[in-house]
Amino acid sequence: MDLRHKRYDGDLQMFVEPPCEPDMARLSFLRWLVERRRLEHGPAGAPAGELVNLSAFADRSADARKAA
Repeated sequence: MDLRHKRYDGDLQMFVEPPCEPDMARLSFLRWLVERRRLEHGPAGAPAGELVNLSAFADRSADARKAA
């Protein structure tokens, strides 16, 4: 990170940038993606890993509570 052009704000305890105009081309493109439901992608594959079993157990527990 180039800190030469950044100002450190001691109250916030972080580096801050001066306000600037929004990039309208970038915002227009993001809006175009949102309108076409293409901003996010679907899952790339089936769930995998050690937390999958915990997730399935949580789903079954929630279903059991609803039925009770």
